[in-house]
Amino acid sequence: MTTKSTHTVAMIGAGPASIYAAEVLAKAGHQVVMLNRDIKPGGLAEFGIYPTKYKMKRGLRRYFDRVLSHENIYYAGNVSVGEEADISLDELRELGFDALVVAVGAQGTKWLGLTGEDAEACFHAKDLVYHYNGLPPFSEREFPVGDDVVVVGMGNVCLDIVHWMVCERKVRSVTAVARRGPAERAFTDKEFKLVSQALDQDALRAEFDRIAPVLTEVGQDPDALFGEYVRFVDEPLENPSETSLHMRFLRSPARVEVDEEGRVTGLTCEKTRLKAPGADGRVGVERTGEFETLACDTIVFAIGDAIEPSLGLPLSPAWSGEFATVQEPWEAHPDRPRYMVYDPVEATPIWDTFVVGWARKASDGLVGKARADAVQGCDEILAYLDGEFRVRPAGTRGYEDVRQGLFDLLEKREVRVVDYEGVKHLDRLAAKEAEARGLVEYKFATRAEMFEKLNEER
Repeated sequence: MTTKSTHTVAMIGAGPASIYAAEVLAKAGHQVVMLNRDIKPGGLAEFGIYPTKYKMKRGLRRYFDRVLSHENIYYAGNVSVGEEADISLDELRELGFDALVVAVGAQGTKWLGLTGEDAEACFHAKDLVYHYNGLPPFSEREFPVGDDVVVVGMGNVCLDIVHWMVCERKVRSVTAVARRGPAERAFTDKEFKLVSQALDQDALRAEFDRIAPVLTEVGQDPDALFGEYVRFVDEPLENPSETSLHMRFLRSPARVEVDEEGRVTGLTCEKTRLKAPGADGRVGVERTGEFETLACDTIVFAIGDAIEPSLGLPLSPAWSGEFATVQEPWEAHPDRPRYMVYDPVEATPIWDTFVVGWARKASDGLVGKARADAVQGCDEILAYLDGEFRVRPAGTRGYEDVRQGLFDLLEKREVRVVDYEGVKHLDRLAAKEAEARGLVEYKFATRAEMFEKLNEER
């Protein structure tokens, strides 16, 4: 698509979807100002991937560096956007941005609403992931993990938490709990290899024997599934550990048990059973009314993330955990989802505002899917900027005026903006620190430390 004129776009967020979208818009000739809550860019690609996956992170960092160095992209770190943040979406519009693209990922926290889940030793996986990946302020918090940990979930994030508990925290035991059966696991073999040696094989065999009748009822082979779970037990752990890993299937969390002092003592689960596959081929699950309590002193919920309502975008009327978007098919691509935000109260599109990536659909896929969603979303964004919709961008202010207006407002509010040169300066200092300490990499774990380094002569 050929851009007819240059517009100024506010890109909120600096994770994979944001960076890939900014690349498309910048190459189309538009000016992009990227506003990031955190000082450093990368989002979950930087602070969500397990710390020791150095090769993957380095590859993404190199690519992101090329994008963020584009002359049409200005990076502004340490700037929060939302209703009670450094600047609001409405204020960005007033400054003269022609379009707002919200690509902040799923910054909200998803809970099950269980009694007792607000106990001190109940954590959301995202908080722990940010903690061990060195993202302030999570990296500055203490997480009182006990000896016996339960992780609710059966995806790759669950295994990342298990990995950390086994190889870094080296707790006594960690138990992964799933509503469904072993065949419905969502994690990959690659992740399971990293923790398989910690499996308590006798306990796993007993668990499979217990659930065997339920599995056979829906045509699954318990012995074959057991073989799949133990095929990597000879793979060495990243760090030697005595932690015992357990798996409990067909258990739906129902209540967190706490003592009189508010300490976690267990997770009560309702037993479930599988139902024959439906028309979509998926195995169903139903409750049985039977309960049991798993003893533990720490619970981590690895159940996905949610959107952040405080951004100021309208929510889907059906509350599907998503922001409201236009539902009417776009003639150019009628089979695609829509990216333009919709106001259900006024029953009208918010023509200049779009959501991409996890901000559009929370916890949907990994970096590759974020890229695909961002690129596809940019087709709709570019169509708007090119005047192909009924309402067109005003384009009343030039890029320099818009950016200067933003700087003036943030300075008035005493917000210290960290540009991309500042980010690269921090990266250089962190690399020197890693070399001095004999580490593969090093991160400054507090905002105060980062600002102190930014004050040093470059």
